[in-house]
Amino acid sequence: VELAQVFARFGVQVSVVEAAPRLVPLEEPEASDLLSKVFAAEHIAVHTDAKIISAHKDDEQVVLDLEGPGPVRGERLLVATGRRPHLAALGAATIGVDEGGRSLPTDEYMRVTDGVWAIGDVTGHGAFTHMSMYEATIAVDDILGRAGTGAEYHAVPRVTFTDPEIGSVGMTEEQAHAAGVTVRTALSPLPDSARGWIHGPGNEGFIKLVEDAERGVLVGATSAGPSGGEVLSMLALAVHARIPTHELRRMIFAYPTFHRAVEPALDALRQ
Repeated sequence: VELAQVFARFGVQVSVVEAAPRLVPLEEPEASDLLSKVFAAEHIAVHTDAKIISAHKDDEQVVLDLEGPGPVRGERLLVATGRRPHLAALGAATIGVDEGGRSLPTDEYMRVTDGVWAIGDVTGHGAFTHMSMYEATIAVDDILGRAGTGAEYHAVPRVTFTDPEIGSVGMTEEQAHAAGVTVRTALSPLPDSARGWIHGPGNEGFIKLVEDAERGVLVGATSAGPSGGEVLSMLALAVHARIPTHELRRMIFAYPTFHRAVEPALDALRQ
């Protein structure tokens, strides 16, 4: 979706074909709705829940035959379907790992087995540069015999660099329900904040908080909007450190910043 918007803003007619029922399917539904509205305004065609039957060349065009809506045509095809580790090429079987798996299983210190460590995409904890850097620090400390803290994955941040940005951390509402959490949520529209009003056009976005109501801590959050990835930092800290929401409500939020949209969301958790 990031490159779809980039090409569209360079004047290219873009179609997005998504197999899932909505854009950015791993994020909150509100984030999907937001991007869908923005893409529609920018004349980016979006085909969701679309199964590709075949792809072929027709003269100078690439043609995707879809199940249902018919073909999608274009001059170029960008395939962004993700990657999976080729464990057989790594010789994973020699250390007792299933070569047909999708990742190398590690302990909290990134050990696969004696003398073997793994970091990054191959561990299956998220294909993010920052994940590789985080795991590398833990692995290096363990290799050098330094006492350190093992890996934790309850507060993994991620940002989709569209405009507006979609920043999120921890669990979505759906994931929290699936994990058996007693879920309480709150949403604060960004345009309703003072900074959103000042920003004017392009101020689309929201803050969504997912709280474990029994423990009184955030287990997930989404920051969508201008600089959504930057606003995410305080929410990532709250989830990471398991800061009680009653303590977060005691904070002073600078005026006028996008961060202030977090405050009414925190207040709404009490209602």
